[in-house]
Amino acid sequence: MAITKATPTIKHTFAERAAENKWNNAQILNSNNVGGSEIPEKSDVVVAGGGIHGLIYSIQSQKHKPGKLSMTLLEKNDKPGYKIGESTLPLFSLWCKMLGLTGEYLLRIFGLKDGLVFEFLDRENQGEYTDWATNGPPGLFLSGFQMERPMSELLFTLVAQRAGVNVYHGKQVDFQATKVQGGLESNKVEVAKGKFDNQPAKSIDSSLFVDATGRFRQLSSKHAPIKRFEGWNYDATWAYFTCPKDESKIPFKHWEGPNTNHLCFPEGWAWVIRIPSWEGSPTANLMDMLTYLLDCAEAEIPNDEIPSSEELAEIFGLKFQWVTSIGMALRNDVKYPEDMSPYGTKEAERKFNYFKEKYVLIKEFMSNFELIEDLYGPGTTWIIRKSLTYQSPVVSGPGWMAIGDACGFTNPFLSPGITAAMATSVYAAELTHTAIEEAREAKDKEAAEASFRKTIAPYDDFNKGLIPALNQMNKFNYCCFRHPRLGQEVSLIWQALIGVGTPGWQLIRENYNLTIENYAQYSVNWAWGTWVPEYDAVSKKAIELIAPIPLDQPVPESVVQEVVDFSNAMKKQAVDSNKFNFRWDGLLRYFDLYLNFDKSKETKDKFVKQCAHCSSWLVLRTDWLKCYSCGKTRSVEEASITWNPPLANEEVKFLVAAADAKPGVAMPEMDGSKKEKLMLTAAVFPALSEEVCRWYECALILGVDEMFVDRLAKGNFLDVSMRLD
Repeated sequence: MAITKATPTIKHTFAERAAENKWNNAQILNSNNVGGSEIPEKSDVVVAGGGIHGLIYSIQSQKHKPGKLSMTLLEKNDKPGYKIGESTLPLFSLWCKMLGLTGEYLLRIFGLKDGLVFEFLDRENQGEYTDWATNGPPGLFLSGFQMERPMSELLFTLVAQRAGVNVYHGKQVDFQATKVQGGLESNKVEVAKGKFDNQPAKSIDSSLFVDATGRFRQLSSKHAPIKRFEGWNYDATWAYFTCPKDESKIPFKHWEGPNTNHLCFPEGWAWVIRIPSWEGSPTANLMDMLTYLLDCAEAEIPNDEIPSSEELAEIFGLKFQWVTSIGMALRNDVKYPEDMSPYGTKEAERKFNYFKEKYVLIKEFMSNFELIEDLYGPGTTWIIRKSLTYQSPVVSGPGWMAIGDACGFTNPFLSPGITAAMATSVYAAELTHTAIEEAREAKDKEAAEASFRKTIAPYDDFNKGLIPALNQMNKFNYCCFRHPRLGQEVSLIWQALIGVGTPGWQLIRENYNLTIENYAQYSVNWAWGTWVPEYDAVSKKAIELIAPIPLDQPVPESVVQEVVDFSNAMKKQAVDSNKFNFRWDGLLRYFDLYLNFDKSKETKDKFVKQCAHCSSWLVLRTDWLKCYSCGKTRSVEEASITWNPPLANEEVKFLVAAADAKPGVAMPEMDGSKKEKLMLTAAVFPALSEEVCRWYECALILGVDEMFVDRLAKGNFLDVSMRLD
C-alpha cells in the first residue's frame, strides 16, 4: 500500500521570531544556520559572496559528499539583493530538479520559461522582420524558469542552510587583511565587524577560500589584470515595465510571453523577460513561504494541492506582481548622435530610447508597456553596465579558487551568466572534495599544495577555454544580426543544433534527469556546445566575412548568400553524421526533421497556454489542472499538449511514464527475448552493430522497442531511424 504524505503545515516561524526579537534581515537569516549566528573559528571552505554561484557551489559541494567538509559562506549585504540575469536554460532546471525543486513548487515563485524566440529586424527595410523559435523541454519532463534574482538567492540560501552550509549575511570579508596561502588550514580569512549585528571582527582558519564575488573579482583581480578581447565589446541598458495581459497588440506574429524573447538588430538586441516580482515583501515572511514550499517539495505534494502564487501572497502577507524586464545589449562601437538629450535624462535611458525611436517595430512594441519607477529602490529606474565581456586569466592559486562571474563573463545573450557559468561552480565543488581529501594524505605542506594544484589543473584548463568560446559565440550571433536571413537561417539553428543536440550529451537520453554524480560532467561538456567542430567552422566563417563590414553599412546579398550556403553545407554534413539526431520538426518552427529550412512550416509542438482567468502562462500537463498563479482550474483538454507533428499513442504514453521517473532511476533494460532479437539483427547487419545499439536505446526511451526490432529485422533501418529522431 502506498504511503500518503501529509501536506506540510503553514507556519509563520520566521516572521514571529523576527517580531519577537526585533531582528533585522541579517539576524533573521543568520538565525537559520545549523551552526548558529556566530561565525566559526575554523571552516574547511570559506566562500566570499552569497550570490547564485556561491550558493550553487556550496549546495553542490554538500550534496556531492554530505557532511565531509565544513562550509561557511559570507555575504556583505543584509539580504539577497537585486541583480540582473533573470533567464535560465534547461541545465539550470535540471540542477533544481536534482534537488527535488520542480515546477510544482518553483512556478509559484518564478515565471515560466517555455523556449527562445527571436525577431530579426530589418534596418534597411523598416517594419520588416524574420523570426525564429524553439521550445524548451515539455513540462512533462522539465519546467523552465524566469526568475527575480533576490527571490532565487533567498531560496538557495535556505536550501544551502538545509544542506548544512552556514550562510552569514551582513559579513564583509576584509580582502586586504586576509592571508591566502597553500596548505591545509593555512588561510586566515578576516571578517570585518558586523554591520547589522555589531559582532566583533573575526578570523576564520580555512583550507580553501572561494572567490564568488562576481564581476568585482575581489581575489582573482589580485593575481592578474582583467583580460579583454579583440574587437567590439558590449554595453547593456535596462529598466522594468508593466506586464500586459493582452498580447494581441504585440506587432510580432508568433509572440508568446513565456519565452525569453529577443528583438535583434544590427547594433545589438533587446531582451524581454516576464517575471513575478516579490519586491517590497518582508524577508522573514518570504522565508516562511519558501520554507513551506521546500517542505511541500520534500513531501512531493502534487501541484493541485498547493496554494497558488496569489494565495501564498495573501497567506504570508507578501507583495506580488508581474513585471517585464526589458533591456538592450549593444555593441560599444555604435556611433550615436552628438546630442542625445532628446532621448532622456540619463545615459541608460537615452541609449534605450535612441533605438526605440530608430526601429519602428520596437517603438510599436514598447507602446504596450509602461515604465515602473525605482522598482528596486531609489536610482534603479534606468541601469547601465559597460564593457560586459572580460576574462580572469588566473582562476586558482595556493589556497583559493574563483567561480562564476569571478572567472569571466561575455554577454547576456542566450543566458550564459547562470547556465554556462554554473559549470564552474559545480565542477569546482566536486574538485574541492578531491583536492582537500588528497591534500590531507600528503606528508607536508609542500606536498599538500602540489597535490592540490594537480587536482585543480583541469579546472584551470576548462576556464581558459570557456570565456573565449562564449565570446566567439556572441560575435557570431551579432554578425548574423546584421541581416534578417542570417539570424533565421544560420546562427540560431546552429545554437539549437549544438545546444540541444550536443553529441554525447543529449539530455533526452537521460529522460531529463541528472544526478549529483553526473551533473558536473554534463554541465562542463555542454557550455552551449561552442567547441563542437562544425559549429566552430560556421561561426568563424561568418565572422570572417561579416565583421570587417562597417556597422553602419548593409551586408551585401552576395555575402549573405555565401554564409547561408556554407552553413547549409556544414549543416547537412552534421545531420548526415547522425551525431545530432533529435525531433527537430517538433522543436523548431520553419525546420523539418533534417533541419531543412521551410518558411511555410509555421507549426511546432505546443507546451504552454494562457490561463483563461489571469492570463498567466501555464505548463500543459493533464495532472496540473490548477493555475499556479491564480488558483483557478482548467479542463483536461485545456491542459493537453499539442504535438506537431503528431506522436503515436504509444509514444505519448511512454513520455508520460518517463516524466514520472525520479533522478537517478535508470531506464528499463531489454528483456532476454529482445536482446536475442537485437543480437540476431546485428549479425544480419554487422556494419550497423554500433548504430543498432544506439537506435535501440532511442527506441527504449520512446517505448517503441518492439516496433524498432520488427522494422529493423525487415530491413527498414532508415525508416525506423527517421521516426525515432
